[in-house]
Amino acid sequence: MSSILLTGASGFIGRRLVDHLLGAGYSIVSVGRRPLSIARPGLTHHCLPGLDPLAVAAVARAQPIEAVVHLAAAGVKPGDRDPATLIGANAVLPSQMAMLAHELGANAFVCTGTNAEYAPSEAEFVSETAALETIRLYGATKAAGGLLSVSTGATVGLPVVYLRLFNIFGPGEAAHRLLPSLVESLRKGDDVPLSEGSQVRDFVHVDDACRAILAALQSASLGNLASGHYNICSGEAHTVRDFAMRVALGMGVTTDRLKFGAIPMRPDDLPRVVGDPTKFLDRTGWRPALAFDEAIAQAVAELIQATGVQPNE
Repeated sequence: MSSILLTGASGFIGRRLVDHLLGAGYSIVSVGRRPLSIARPGLTHHCLPGLDPLAVAAVARAQPIEAVVHLAAAGVKPGDRDPATLIGANAVLPSQMAMLAHELGANAFVCTGTNAEYAPSEAEFVSETAALETIRLYGATKAAGGLLSVSTGATVGLPVVYLRLFNIFGPGEAAHRLLPSLVESLRKGDDVPLSEGSQVRDFVHVDDACRAILAALQSASLGNLASGHYNICSGEAHTVRDFAMRVALGMGVTTDRLKFGAIPMRPDDLPRVVGDPTKFLDRTGWRPALAFDEAIAQAVAELIQATGVQPNE
């Protein structure tokens, strides 16, 4: 059984990715700053505050490592904006982990980024050649980490695939994010104050994101996917208003509980961020398996099942 070194397994995507990796026949050596709330056969977790590469190397060398998947990052929560932490975790650590992957004899290094790495643009679809963020610290540090990790791989001869993820949603998201906050408020019968909801986004279910990471891992390990940056997105444009209404309809509650325009738009909320998925699609064949409506319905059903409480009418 092939072993994957995984960081970030305690996060939203990481917890979901664990089952996808195990289902594909990998064993997992997980390292992270926090304990894991999940336990699975084939999963071993090491809690390493700070994710110091030397400490990671010490636990990883106990078994052969086929590839490294690096999800860990800082600043995912809007309030986490300490500059030193963002620079260390987002800009520096990815290239250090790429070097470690090379030293461990791994076949590939897969790292995840975000659409926040792109500078504001009026383009209908954002491609991998678009200008990168240089002002907002979270996006800029993530972009720097992506550039450094790919160039590090090129220097040492390691395939490095950097995936920029667009608007991932689904069960397991932090409570403050759009989907879980909508489901919780509507489940209790509360009205939901929202912005006008005109923001256009490219929504991808977390399971589709995990399938993309798995596709990148398998293709890069076999030498079939060139090093570089790839968008993980649907290429479909949907407004936040449409997303919220689909959630309400999926829960069987009336959409008049959604109070659009009750709160102002955030000053930094871009009007449109929709990705171009062509590059990754052409090279791996991956595309979202779940259509927009189906993805929302599946996510809502799972969240409702997890609470064990049906929505109040």
